[in-house]
Amino acid sequence: MKNNLDYYSHDANSHNHPKFKLLRSKFGWEGEGKFWALNNIIANSDQCILQIHKKYVEASTADDLDFTLDQFRQFIDFLTTEAELLINLDGNITTEIVRDTYREVKRERIKARERKLKSSSAELSESSTKLFKISGE
Repeated sequence: MKNNLDYYSHDANSHNHPKFKLLRSKFGWEGEGKFWALNNIIANSDQCILQIHKKYVEASTADDLDFTLDQFRQFIDFLTTEAELLINLDGNITTEIVRDTYREVKRERIKARERKLKSSSAELSESSTKLFKISGE
């Protein structure tokens, strides 16, 4: 089963939220753009959690966002502690919007898989019954 997101939505008016105004006061519009790029990277990560405690993930993500490692660490710290736009659990980061969307999508994927298994099981049972009738004649 797929364990990340290809899509998530966000409010068209999110730039007016005080958290984003705080982000822009420190990093400008470029910082907001980098936040959304980071959010996309998180959404594409396994279970929508980016493991920046792994040095190669941290370095790769910093490079993707055109930060040095020190700049990236400052950005993550700001997003976590001051702007409260990131959830950082021991070097595993996510965001509320991605986490909540992933939970809902995962729930739907599990239901779809269960429906598919149930349908496949019913088809197999029906096929077995037909085969038994044919061979029992």
